Order: sequence, then structure tokens, then C-alpha cells
Amino acid sequence: MTRAIAASYRFVYDILLSRLPEPRAIALGQAVLRALPFDRLGVFHVDDPRLAVTLGGVRLPNPVILAAQYYDVKILERAMGLGFGAVTTKTITRQPRPGHPQPNLVRVRTAAGPGLVNCNGFQNPGLETFRRDLATLPHRVPVIVSVAGESVDDYLALVHALGPLGDLVEFNISSPNTKLVYAWNEKPHELSELLARAAKMTPCPLIVKLSPDFADTNERDIIPAALAAGVRIVNYGNTRRIDEPRLSQGFGGLSGPEIFAATRANVARTRARFGRELQIIATGGVDTADKARALLREGADAIGYFTGFITRGPILARQILDSLRRS
Repeated sequence: MTRAIAASYRFVYDILLSRLPEPRAIALGQAVLRALPFDRLGVFHVDDPRLAVTLGGVRLPNPVILAAQYYDVKILERAMGLGFGAVTTKTITRQPRPGHPQPNLVRVRTAAGPGLVNCNGFQNPGLETFRRDLATLPHRVPVIVSVAGESVDDYLALVHALGPLGDLVEFNISSPNTKLVYAWNEKPHELSELLARAAKMTPCPLIVKLSPDFADTNERDIIPAALAAGVRIVNYGNTRRIDEPRLSQGFGGLSGPEIFAATRANVARTRARFGRELQIIATGGVDTADKARALLREGADAIGYFTGFITRGPILARQILDSLRRS
């Protein structure tokens, strides 16, 4: 059954979705997610206590996480029923952001497979609107709230307001197309102080989302700064910054299978360096069950993906979970 669904989705993606202009494909995909109750279909569900993992004391029914992309709570609710052990909200900022002008998303085809390059620019409705929406979201699985800010006050305001409505809070300091977060990679001591203050404001475990563009800095400065603040979870990582003249900004973040090898190497190196005092969510390039299992073997506690959700379809989570049950 899952193979047939996967093959059908690939056919639709190759024949229709990958040929539509990117904004139309996004609008169509989101409309389908909102309208059709795929989350009620048993084919997406796996209930096996052997798959459960714990991140920062929060129990996830399995280690597969939908990475940050959606702030529409209807879509998030649907996604919770598509096999994921947790879902991550799109990164929220204190003030609403319209995002960068279009085109802010383009497709790429590499030898490794189909991917995306985006310069979305944190398009989101802002703290106040999102807080009202998030308060209506039932937690069928844990919710990871992703936040980003230009200042300490921004992050603390976001944690104070959204922490009580989530199960974990992720600090995005790794978006390659938004200047407001990249600067934190150059201020590890200030980051450590920020994380320590934020940890006192919420009982939710904190996660630091790392950039693959700063591998040396991550190991030398950022991860030690997080550990010094009492933060024991990192998400390694995000998209990789590349030049892309088709985008309005001329550059953006590459996602998809092309970055998988770097994700795997970063996870293996980080686990070897920091041992089990650190929990790792491995995000970047997962679009098959074999890749998910490889990251877990390298020492990841959980794996995240989003581009694979688009290119391989919602059945991918079920395929990964079936593979984990067999291994």
C-alpha cells in the first residue's frame, strides 16, 4: 500500500506539481492539505511504543519531525496525523514580516535528486497573531515552536509568549537568507547569556538550530555556549547558503538530497565530539528511509525534514517508520 501511494505521489509531483510555477504549486499543495482529511487515514499512522524517543524530557511517539515551514494551524493539525512524532512551526518573529519579494523559491535538480532553494525571509504573521492562532491548536503530537529575533528582547518576548503554547522552543540562528539571525553565530557569549535567560522563562526545553555553513564555529563556540547555558538539544541543521540568480535576493538556502552528505558528516562529528551530553535532531537532505536510518546510526536522536515532504509526499514518514520497525 505505501509503495503504491509513494509511486502515485511521485507521478503527480513529476507530471503536475514540479511543472507549475512555484507560487501556484505552493498554493495548491497548501489548499489540499487544509481541505482533505488525509490525517484521518490509517495508512499514515504507526502506533509502536518501540519507536518513542525523548527530547529534553518531552516524549515523542517516534523520532520523525516535520521541519519548520508552516504557520497555518490547520495545516499543522493535519500534519500531526501524517505519521510525524512532532511538528515544527514556521519561524516566528516578534513583528509581522512579509518575506522577501518573489521569486523567493525555485526548484533545482541535482545528481542527488530534486531540491529547493528559498529566500523566504521569515514570512510570518508576527507574535500576537500567531499566539492567538497557536492557542487553538490541539497537540496530537508535540509542537516545536521556532523563533528568531534581532535582539535579546525579541527572543525573550517570543519565548515568554509562545513557550506556554508549545512543547519545545527552537532558536533559529541559522537561516542563510535573513541577516537578523546569522549574526548570533559571531556572538557565542551573548548567545549563551540569552539562552540562560530564556531557559528561566519557560519550562519548555530549548533547541538551538545550527547552520551547516558554520561547522567549525558550531563545534568551537556555539554548541559549548548552548551547553554552558544548560541547553542540551541542537538541530543540525538548516539549508546551505548558495548563490541563485533566479531568486529576488540573488542567493538563498539550498535544501534537499544535495546537502545530505554534509548533514551526516556534521552529526557524526558532533556526536563524537560531545558524546551523550547533547541530543541531536538531524535535519537536511532526508528523502528516503535509508537516509533517515543512516542519520540515526550516526548518533542522531531524531531526524527532521521538509523538502522530502514536498518531493516524496506525506507517505515518507510512514515509510521511514516502517523501516525503523524492521531494523
